[in-house]
Amino acid sequence: MTEQQHWPGPDPDDITAWLLVQAGHLAGRRFTAVLGDLGLTPIQFGVLLQLDLHPAMSNGEIARSVLVTPQSMSELLGSLERLGLVERESEGGRGRRVRARLTPAGRQTLEACSRRVAEVEASLGLTATEARQINALLRRLLR
Repeated sequence: MTEQQHWPGPDPDDITAWLLVQAGHLAGRRFTAVLGDLGLTPIQFGVLLQLDLHPAMSNGEIARSVLVTPQSMSELLGSLERLGLVERESEGGRGRRVRARLTPAGRQTLEACSRRVAEVEASLGLTATEARQINALLRRLLR
């Protein structure tokens, strides 16, 4: 006796959100593997990248850009500070903006990340045109 399928929805290969979850998990694992040698998580990499590209960003803006809560950003910056990759100005008081910036070690680590990110990109097996198309669609989803 065989069991009947009860799934009333479309073929799983036609569920865009599910394919995004799977692709995100795969890319996340690859990022985690290549950045792990440097002692970084993908989110920590994102914070370093944002600090480099947008040094005047607030903690809240950085948090939004890497998709974490503002409360988590303090912990993230603390972990990067302990690794010697980021330095923060002394506390300015409640509600005051505390600027964070990359240290020279943070810049070196970010340079090392660029080579590893290129490896992950290449592992996706996409042409330049395909990568641009996917990036455009993903940016649209993220907006």
